[in-house]
Amino acid sequence: MQVIERLDEILSRHQHTRVNGRVASERTATAAKEALRAAFRLLNKLGYRLSDPTNLSEKHIKALCDEWLARNRKPKTIQGYLSHLRIYCGWIGKSGLVKDVYYYLPDVPKSELRAKSIAAESKSWVEHGIDVKQKVSEADALDWRFGLMVRAQIAFGLRRNEALQMKPWKVDRGDKFAAYETKGGRPRDIHIDTTEQRLVLDLIKSKIKGKNETLGWTERQERRSVGGVSVRATLKYSEGRYNRLMAKLGITKEISACTGHGLRAQFAENSALLRGLIPPTLGGTGGQMAKEDIELVRLQVSEELGHSRVSVTGAYYGSFGRNTTPDAPDRAVKVITAAMDTIEVGPTAVIQADRIVDCMKLSNELIAARIYGADVRKLQVLWEDHSRRHATDWLKPSDGCNLAALEVAARSIIGAKGPDSELVAN
Repeated sequence: MQVIERLDEILSRHQHTRVNGRVASERTATAAKEALRAAFRLLNKLGYRLSDPTNLSEKHIKALCDEWLARNRKPKTIQGYLSHLRIYCGWIGKSGLVKDVYYYLPDVPKSELRAKSIAAESKSWVEHGIDVKQKVSEADALDWRFGLMVRAQIAFGLRRNEALQMKPWKVDRGDKFAAYETKGGRPRDIHIDTTEQRLVLDLIKSKIKGKNETLGWTERQERRSVGGVSVRATLKYSEGRYNRLMAKLGITKEISACTGHGLRAQFAENSALLRGLIPPTLGGTGGQMAKEDIELVRLQVSEELGHSRVSVTGAYYGSFGRNTTPDAPDRAVKVITAAMDTIEVGPTAVIQADRIVDCMKLSNELIAARIYGADVRKLQVLWEDHSRRHATDWLKPSDGCNLAALEVAARSIIGAKGPDSELVAN
């Protein structure tokens, strides 16, 4: 198509430069190219025979919006398409041509067109009933590198491409994971807060021997040899292979209502719990601690995710809303006690030898919270439930900040997601 050829000429001059003048990543450039090509191809199908892409006008954009709506595209997707077109129009000297989505679809209620960025429910694997540790084992069986990628995403909240491009020996800074191949090129430090994180990073380093080797695939997996010479894997190839393996693992919206990105949401929830904050997606409210303390934790989690805006955490674990009425002082007591009452342990049940010190630490924390006489064997079961969030049978508890994690595990056991659950109230 002539229009696509001319569009490609325009893209070659502009697509690698951001609006702010900085160099755009290959991923950003590719996304813009694919979106704009698709838009002009769609216009052609709709009967608009443009030969010159600079002749784009308001009627064309209106037609695209109507068609996207007819195809049940989500509001966020339509707004993304319009964003690409808006930038493109700036390149061709037509800044201001592209309006907002409400202008093109005036008959659709604004509430239906508003992109929802706040998570209404947890996106994490574990909250969708997935045995994360089992999935790690299945990932290992599919491909050993893929298994390590899944572990890295659980432990450090990495995006897909961050896992593919990480150089294990380079990111290790002792008490921190220094992520550098990141979305937008914004490096970040992820604190190694748990022994499990350290074990995961050490395991990856033991498998990836080369100091400059990436975790992603270095060679293509060919169905037949190409002259007996291996073919080096590109990032695009690795992305596709990762996606195919994730589908084989059963992690898709259609199969499990989850995606690989859900591990990033799970990391965000876990990171908040490690700091004593229960996220909204796990039943937490804006009254569980002082507002400034909540904002501090949200900022810390946001930075570990690689974002500068605190509000971004809402997309991962929901919003606390405006209600900051302090929770009942015995909230945690009620929830944890209710869960302990439902846990059954046989007369021969014992605490595993290597967990005794950990269980006593947790027991002392319950006593400090005025939860007395807890059966330590039941407490072991409760902490095992929390440990599964980290894809392990047993996570070493932190020093004096485990009550939030215990309460969430208790809610999981009794099936109580909110602070006013009837089960908890009784």
